[in-house]
Amino acid sequence: MHRSQQDTAAAPEVGEQTTTFGPLQLSPGTTRTNISGYYWLALTSIMTFTFIPAAQTALLTSILGVPKGEQGSIVGTAGLISEIVLIAAVGLAGAWSDRLGRRPIVVGGYILLGLGVGMAPFLGSVLPYYLARGVAAVGVAMVTVMLTAVVADYVRDTTRGRANGILGFCNGLGALVTFFVLIKLPDIFEGIGMDTIAALRATYLIVGGLALLTAILMRLTLRGGLATTHSEHIPIPRLLREGVAEIRRPGVSFAYLSAFVARADLALVGAYLTLWAQQYGTQHLGLSEAEALAKAGLLLGVANGIALIGAPAIGIIADRLSRTDAVLISLGTAALGYTATIFIGDPFSPLGYAVAALIGLGQVSAVISSQVLIAEQAPSRTRGSVIGTFALSGGIGIMIAFAAGGTLYDNWRPAGPFVLFGILAGLACLYGLAVRSRIPNHPVD
Repeated sequence: MHRSQQDTAAAPEVGEQTTTFGPLQLSPGTTRTNISGYYWLALTSIMTFTFIPAAQTALLTSILGVPKGEQGSIVGTAGLISEIVLIAAVGLAGAWSDRLGRRPIVVGGYILLGLGVGMAPFLGSVLPYYLARGVAAVGVAMVTVMLTAVVADYVRDTTRGRANGILGFCNGLGALVTFFVLIKLPDIFEGIGMDTIAALRATYLIVGGLALLTAILMRLTLRGGLATTHSEHIPIPRLLREGVAEIRRPGVSFAYLSAFVARADLALVGAYLTLWAQQYGTQHLGLSEAEALAKAGLLLGVANGIALIGAPAIGIIADRLSRTDAVLISLGTAALGYTATIFIGDPFSPLGYAVAALIGLGQVSAVISSQVLIAEQAPSRTRGSVIGTFALSGGIGIMIAFAAGGTLYDNWRPAGPFVLFGILAGLACLYGLAVRSRIPNHPVD
């Protein structure tokens, strides 16, 4: 919902000294300390973002005492509340960052993240837990907007592609740290004598403390003052009016549909795959909650590890083929991975790991390729509104994944949320094939 109106970080003038950071050319006034702090922000933010849904199953069972048969609905409601709060907060976060500077918004976001995560395991019922998720969601919104805004401020346009590639790598690495380290902490703590509740609380406090320490680090490393680029805050009514009007363009409408499907990965992988794996571990394998959480982390680590490898590949495909074809390939992969879950009984079987890898590849491909497509197809006159509506479309997809997914999980089967979005991905792919010949393979004026 924020589009640069004026870029002061363009190519350097002849004879002008340019600070570099590896392959990146930094904008005037940006130091290596600033950009290093930014990439720590990218790494730790995704660690916290993925920990929240990944660890909640153990919290619901061991601390809040939610019956297994009701956890799908609770997970769905918590995710829905978080997404509503996030959508409401992102516009304000961007607008206030123009007035106050990026650094205060990042610091404030991390403080809210730390408080939301840290308080969650000390609440005695589901309603206060929803409140904690809402507090954390405001922090997520503030940090998420700044991840995009700060890199635009810190890096010259000539190397922003590489800067975003490093951002994606840091995100993938952070997710792997979550699944291979953070969610294994309860099992480690139980191994040294803690009971289940104490082990979970200690883990949540560590992650919340990491967020608070990062807030301090961001205050010390990020650049102060106002941004070097100006972002226009587009009111939601205008954004929707202009963004929806552009749906008549096949390339834009296809990108909206792709975002709707692609962004649902937050619910499907982060929440429901974790829930499925952990419940199977406790109910069928006789594992403790902490052991099941650690084993679920391996499954999610496979999905995110493949995503980490696949992200550069889909970027190359998007450059070599048309953007439309890259999205079609991505949606087809996602549809195959999601619908294949209907054949899985044991998520820890070889087939379960193979499907998790396919899901990871499909989701990252769909996210990246749809972003490239909308950047190409958004007309310059209404680009901010179109990209903002694209983001809202993804948010709506996440909301439906949480709302409908919880019901399907509890009342049908654990694969239900995945099968639903597998069907939706397939329908979006069919629509793309139908309009493919009418989508221009070049930037739209």
